[in-house]
Amino acid sequence: MCEHEIIGDYYRGCKHFHGRYYTGEKTDCGSQTCKTSTAHIHPPTMSCRCQAVSTDKRRVQNMYQTKHPDCQ
Repeated sequence: MCEHEIIGDYYRGCKHFHGRYYTGEKTDCGSQTCKTSTAHIHPPTMSCRCQAVSTDKRRVQNMYQTKHPDCQ
């Protein structure tokens, strides 16, 4: 599972992470069956049924002691 770094704010009051933007940094999982990996076995022109599973690697830029406005 590849990871894409996202910068955002963390609200400790409700444990809510609000992502602001992706940095473009990617951690490659190296799996042949992962569509977003550079080790993917199928050529990019071929349609395949491999999953494009990626997770967000969260990086906190600002930490707030309150709740997120959507959680109040």
